[in-house]
Amino acid sequence: MISRIHRLRENRDFRRVFQRGQSFATSRLVLYSFPNRLSHYRVGFSVSKKMGNAVVRNRLKRVLRACFYQLEKDLSSVSADFVIICRKPAVDAEFDVLLSDLRKMLNKAKIML
Repeated sequence: MISRIHRLRENRDFRRVFQRGQSFATSRLVLYSFPNRLSHYRVGFSVSKKMGNAVVRNRLKRVLRACFYQLEKDLSSVSADFVIICRKPAVDAEFDVLLSDLRKMLNKAKIML
C-alpha cells in the first residue's frame, strides 16, 4: 500500500501537474510528472467514467497502485508529483503489462533508470 504522504489528493495539485507537468504515454497509460518541493514523491491516479462502471474503475486504480508499489523502492529519492491516467486498452490489460508500461514511462521521464 502506498503511504499517506505519497498520495496526491488535492484537486489543485492534480491541476498543477496537468498544466505544468511533462507527459509520457504508452497505448494504455499516460504519466504526467512535475517536480515538487517536498522530500518525497506523490502519486495520483485518474480513471475516466468512459472506462466503465465503478467496479472497473476501482479495479484499475487498485492494479495501478499495486504496480506503483512494486516500483516504490526505486523512487525513494525522487521529489516529484505524478498523475497516472488510464486509457481504454488498460481495462483488459494484465498486471504485468501495466507494470511494464509504467516502468517504460518512468524510464522515458528519466526518473527510474
